[in-house]
Amino acid sequence: MSKPAENDKFGCEAGPQGFTATAHRDANGRRRVTVKGTCSCRTPGYTLTLEIASPGTVATPYELHLNLGEKKPDGIVTPVITPTDVEGTFDITDEVERVVIRNRGFEVPVKDE
Repeated sequence: MSKPAENDKFGCEAGPQGFTATAHRDANGRRRVTVKGTCSCRTPGYTLTLEIASPGTVATPYELHLNLGEKKPDGIVTPVITPTDVEGTFDITDEVERVVIRNRGFEVPVKDE
């Protein structure tokens, strides 16, 4: 049995061109970042999430590491490439300059509002 191609591991294609990371301060003065992206999924019905990649472990204080999670649609769906949005907001330190989507191998610069 042949090994699936790297791109076949995921049902949705994602890259830095479809993502933004915008930092802001909340009412308590904490710095937060809202990460938004649009992925191209193989079919309609995918649910996408952004999750902390390594809780409690920071490889570098200048990066926030996330993973892009996918939930496949239930039932039978027509195979039509479908834009699918994902969004998440996370607490960050003042030093964070970029968001790394670790399981997809790309990064997004953090821009201040």
